[in-house]
Amino acid sequence: MPLQTTEAIVIGGHNLGEADRIIPFFTRKLGKVRAVARGARRVRSRYGGALELFTLGQLVFFEWPNRTLHKINEFSVIEPFAELKADLGRLGRGAYLVELAGASVEEEEPNEEIFLLLRDALALLVLHDEPRLLRAFEIRLLRIVGYLLELYRCLVCRSVLEHSLKPAISPTRGGLICSRCLSRAPDNLPISLESLEFLRSVLPGRLEQSLTLPLAHPHTTNLQEVLRVCITHFFGKRLRSVAFLSLVE
Repeated sequence: MPLQTTEAIVIGGHNLGEADRIIPFFTRKLGKVRAVARGARRVRSRYGGALELFTLGQLVFFEWPNRTLHKINEFSVIEPFAELKADLGRLGRGAYLVELAGASVEEEEPNEEIFLLLRDALALLVLHDEPRLLRAFEIRLLRIVGYLLELYRCLVCRSVLEHSLKPAISPTRGGLICSRCLSRAPDNLPISLESLEFLRSVLPGRLEQSLTLPLAHPHTTNLQEVLRVCITHFFGKRLRSVAFLSLVE
């Protein structure tokens, strides 16, 4: 029963029996891991509030061979991101980020790049309750997992987009469709040129640079709708946190 140590972010949790909790983590070394916190619900639990949603910490756990549920030995808080639980807007956006990150990988599939993206996004969300941050997170995550949308050429005729034309995104084709080819992609979703330019600009550089890019409210809404449909298509399910997020946005 080897002992594993890794940075980890709490991405959920549910009760087990009368006193325990099952905690899913997104870890830096091992990807998504589930582990039991014995006695976590007792009044004098040694974990206190350490295992709350969003908390970044150093996780030490016993890895059971050939099992997907392990046992927490220790979890030391590095950053609780408490501000994300202080108001409904940040709570909803944070819950969406951790669920999306968790949905992007299988159990114990290592992906340090997604861990770092999630960690940075939660830290930025504390300071900036900003929809552009979520859009930047979404498109960068899609790139990491191999679903990056084609943003420059029409996937039907292969022509470079002309600014005079109204483009669309086709989830099934995986990206851009020019206005001349819309009939060839029945699932096309109109996307504004401003939204398209935001996506192109946000991929290079650091995540926080997305907060400096211009994107007016109508285009933010347009981009949100396009990316959510694409994510639902690529991942094969609608994330549960979207319903709550829609109520608080």
